[in-house]
Amino acid sequence: MTKPTVYEVIDLGINYLISGYDNWSNAQVLDDKIAAFPNTIHWQYGHVLTIFESALSLCEQNEVDIAKYTSLFGYGSSPEKWGDEDIPTVDEIFEHLKTLPNRARNLTDEQLEQELTETIAGCSTLNELLVLNAIHVPLHAGKIEEMSRILKQHQ
Repeated sequence: MTKPTVYEVIDLGINYLISGYDNWSNAQVLDDKIAAFPNTIHWQYGHVLTIFESALSLCEQNEVDIAKYTSLFGYGSSPEKWGDEDIPTVDEIFEHLKTLPNRARNLTDEQLEQELTETIAGCSTLNELLVLNAIHVPLHAGKIEEMSRILKQHQ
């Protein structure tokens, strides 16, 4: 049995997350909101990107405006608080998500070994955050799939 690298796990997770959009017909429920869920599928996609980009921002490898994305998709944020904000479309989010596996692969050993100024979710290096993100992506893919099924039942 082969041992997949964290990069292969990130590839699989991101590809599964993005392919699920069409496979689960998420366009029809992208911004639907019901009391059972504190956010929307749109928010879920943006959240995955935001958390990964936040890790990459620690070595200035992020592509998105971290402050903006965190206010929209970070922990404790909600689509109900978006108001008149200019919200990135799911297509814009996907364009950035697609680049994550290669950007992760391009991190240097020095960047990966970089000590964080404070522990984040039990992680003290960027490498540890990368592993955490490899786990975080499929967790949210599963949540999105669940939300899609339930939201369609409520239509």
